[in-house]
Amino acid sequence: MIVTGLSFLLQLLPGLDLIHRLSFVPALTLDQPWRLLTVALVHEQPSPIHLLANMIGLFFFGSFVERALGRGRFLAVYLLGAIGGSVMVLLLAEPWSRDWVTNNIGASGAVFAIIGVLLVPTKRLDRNITGVVLFVVLNFGYGFLVEGVSWEAHLGGLLTGFVLGCAALLVRRERSALVFWLVAGALVVLMAVAAVVKTLAAGGAPGL
Repeated sequence: MIVTGLSFLLQLLPGLDLIHRLSFVPALTLDQPWRLLTVALVHEQPSPIHLLANMIGLFFFGSFVERALGRGRFLAVYLLGAIGGSVMVLLLAEPWSRDWVTNNIGASGAVFAIIGVLLVPTKRLDRNITGVVLFVVLNFGYGFLVEGVSWEAHLGGLLTGFVLGCAALLVRRERSALVFWLVAGALVVLMAVAAVVKTLAAGGAPGL
């Protein structure tokens, strides 16, 4: 939260142009792959509402997940959720359409990964599952109705977090750490392959 907040303040400096440097643009995936992750650092300006919405969600939902998984695995879920959200945006974008060259911003994918963990059917999580499901439904409904909200990033983050949550919470405690990191590694490989295949299949821009 501190790092993201500092990044928001740095965005106010026009010379840095952080949105265009750190946002995720599907067309730039292979040339600038770090954008898959740095998208979580930049938010809509100048209003802080976009930032606050994501950070409030991270604070309240993240407290449950961090207690259940520990700091290391919690951080892994957050970071891989950001990447998973970007990869889903890439996979669902039509090559060289407007979506292919649009700047995607925000930590929504990472936050939804945290929520994905909370959807795992287990009693090892201290949360109100009804409230979590309602939050997901309302946010996806809002994303479909309002232009500019990336429901694709929400979906990618949610699926990433759910898979990682299952790996950590649906196996015996003595094996959960090993299984979690194996699944995390497999997800990284899978997302990398999917991103490369989709980008190469898209080819160059029409007419180039």
